[in-house]
Amino acid sequence: MKHMVKLMGLATILLSGCGANEINALNLRPLSTYAIQQDQDIPLTSSLKARLLDYCERKPTDVLPTRRAELAAITFRHPFYDELGSKTIKYWRSGDTRYVSCLNSNEQNSRVFRTDEIVAFETAAAEAPLEIDVGDTLSFIPEPNVENVVQSFSVNETHETIIPGSVFRYHTPDRGALHIVYQVYRDGEETKQLIEPGVFVFESGKNEGFAFLTQLADQRIALQMGSQEAWERTVLSSLFTGDYVAIDSLEAVFPSNSSERRLLKRVVLSDEPIGELVESTSGELSERYGTVIEVWGTVQRPGAGELTITSEQKEAMRLATYETKTKTAHLGGPNTRELFELLSRVKTTSAAPTGERRGTLALYEQLTEQRFDVWIEEGKESLQLMDVETKRVYLIDQLEFEELLDTYI
Repeated sequence: MKHMVKLMGLATILLSGCGANEINALNLRPLSTYAIQQDQDIPLTSSLKARLLDYCERKPTDVLPTRRAELAAITFRHPFYDELGSKTIKYWRSGDTRYVSCLNSNEQNSRVFRTDEIVAFETAAAEAPLEIDVGDTLSFIPEPNVENVVQSFSVNETHETIIPGSVFRYHTPDRGALHIVYQVYRDGEETKQLIEPGVFVFESGKNEGFAFLTQLADQRIALQMGSQEAWERTVLSSLFTGDYVAIDSLEAVFPSNSSERRLLKRVVLSDEPIGELVESTSGELSERYGTVIEVWGTVQRPGAGELTITSEQKEAMRLATYETKTKTAHLGGPNTRELFELLSRVKTTSAAPTGERRGTLALYEQLTEQRFDVWIEEGKESLQLMDVETKRVYLIDQLEFEELLDTYI
């Protein structure tokens, strides 16, 4: 058995040496703390900064209590590339207990950790904020002041009008999301899923915003929700139009610790005037008028130990640069995706790089990076990429690499 293990190890070394095996060269690592720029001028030691940024990658262990005060906040960004995202760290007090929350800009839910007192944050606030109870319900209350909504959301009434009875003011207790699902009835029958589900995100703290429906000039319907600073807008398909639109909406209160689905609105679309809605089912209304859209909502919030990303995953922001003493090449879009794909299936070698070092390839994804020194040897078709951190060497086709970079090595 020992002889077999030795033979297997020898075979692996030989294969590695001749570059016969393919391997994933991508191993992006969180940016060093010195390479991240903080927006707020709060003095942090390098060890504390590293500790805080480490929270942003870990699974959460706690949830914020409903009664709390935000003492300080700080946001970290890449010093050159804002599009790579950010990490926002907040420091909270609840009685004698302290919490740190971290929100990565490409995610919806923050990671929360109980911590000891951090002097830099304790002294950052000029005045000690009062603790408030943010509550534990998401509520929708009818809003009579429609003109206030028109001004706040800059609704251009030439191109769209707010549907009467559709405007609600909402309050949220904490960071999370409201998942929206649409159920459609036509000619008395429930149809298949014709409208894609949506998600509306709300921030940590006691938030306030508006939810309302508008009708566009081409008669399409748009659902909007959010605050003046940020809101989401979903425009329904041109399949759902009508000369007349009526809304059946009720005040709704969602316990934030419940995943129960609630009916928010019924939207009736018709080519003729619409009468009373209250006593009729959606099937009956659609048989009479044509189309009924039920808007259902479910609150989702992360709990202790949970890391829930509730929206569709966006394509990760990726960048790449190739630098020499005389030039810098930047990649973006499809070429960057192809480069990452190429690096996920390269050959490896146990030999040290040979020939001439030509430059450095830097890869970025969100707030992580990886650097390779690029070596070339005359007469060889493959370039040698040496990971600056691990010193491991990978082989990559020179012509394909140059085509992606659109520059000679």
